[in-house]
Amino acid sequence: MRNFLKLFLFRGFALVRFVPIYLREMTLANLRVARDALRKKPQFSPGFLHVSLQGYDPVQQWGAACLISLTPGTLSIDMHDRADTLLVHALYLAAPEQTRSDLESLIRQALGPPNSARSHDS
Repeated sequence: MRNFLKLFLFRGFALVRFVPIYLREMTLANLRVARDALRKKPQFSPGFLHVSLQGYDPVQQWGAACLISLTPGTLSIDMHDRADTLLVHALYLAAPEQTRSDLESLIRQALGPPNSARSHDS
């Protein structure tokens, strides 16, 4: 019970820290997509990239996919179970490595660091 309470409090504080970050990112993404949608010549550079979810359990992976899809300009397409990667479509993919890094950072802020010791069978 004590470990559960400790985990719950830790997750609660992490959530409180994460919500403002996510709201800021969502607002900036909304403004960027709206600005480009209103331009005569939008500056979209769409493409696909793989985001690593290795070390996260299936529920956390599902949560990460939902977070990515909620952000305007990105959409979770497919989850590769064996490779623990998520295929993501992004409207702005001029710098794929930077986009991947930003998405993985957002996931770490939301879910905490991955637990690489976690097995897929548990």
